[in-house]
Amino acid sequence: MNAFPLSVVITTCNRPALLRRAVHSVLSERTGGQAVEIIVVDDASTVDLPVFAEPDLRSFRMPANGGPGPARMQGLQLARAPWVLMLDDDDILKRGAVKALLDELDNCDFTGFPVIQFARSNGSLTGGYRLADVHDYLGGALKGDFTPVFNKAVFRKTGLSYPANRAGGEHLLWWRLAREYGIPSFSRVLVEVTDDAGERMMHTSSQIRLAADHHQLACDTLKQFGDLLRRKYPAEFRRVSLARIAYGLLSGQRRTARSYLALTPAGGVVKAALWAASWLPLALVQRMFILYRRVSRPARDAH
Repeated sequence: MNAFPLSVVITTCNRPALLRRAVHSVLSERTGGQAVEIIVVDDASTVDLPVFAEPDLRSFRMPANGGPGPARMQGLQLARAPWVLMLDDDDILKRGAVKALLDELDNCDFTGFPVIQFARSNGSLTGGYRLADVHDYLGGALKGDFTPVFNKAVFRKTGLSYPANRAGGEHLLWWRLAREYGIPSFSRVLVEVTDDAGERMMHTSSQIRLAADHHQLACDTLKQFGDLLRRKYPAEFRRVSLARIAYGLLSGQRRTARSYLALTPAGGVVKAALWAASWLPLALVQRMFILYRRVSRPARDAH
């Protein structure tokens, strides 16, 4: 019989100090007598990671760096508990989080749902609780980041998974789960988001380095949700459509990027600028992207 009500999966790559802090934040939850399994999945780090001699803490090293999605799926597969919480290596599990989560699971029946989620410290939702559907994501009822807790047996039956993309793209998983099953969502914060991680997925340097992966994510988003976005959320449809062109240019896929121009709901000036950019040297396109990000950052931060 499994002795663990909860497994915590921590995926990491080349961040030993952050991993040590994340693991210790989970270990501190055991002081209250909570039986928590910890699984560390190393996404093929090129630096030495700490070795933990704690009981019921297992480590697994991926054979090749594939991004957060495959590493998280590996952690889910290894977990022995019925419920599995995903923790980023640059975040901290709050004191009392495990007890609060297990109390919530005891008080309500979520056995039919593949995943439930709780707000991270930068996340929020309208009301203290809602059964989120895809419109809650796209319409803004859910904002920021949430910590997923997987009902392992039910999730495996869905056949769904995190995208196998080095740029992430987990929104595709949440949107599909929300559309097809609903996601019980809580405003209670279980995880503290930190700001000392160095390069994150949405940093400009990361976006340029992983431009081909970001381009693929934009393509996948439009393939799976393009009709919905076009009909109900035109601003998001425009944003993703422009991202598909921009990342296509940044990854050197010029002809492909040009072919998308006619399908993109943008003004003539924007289309003309993108057409002109498609003929420029890649290094110049990258510099223009960096400048754009610097100029637009205050406007993004204001929102």
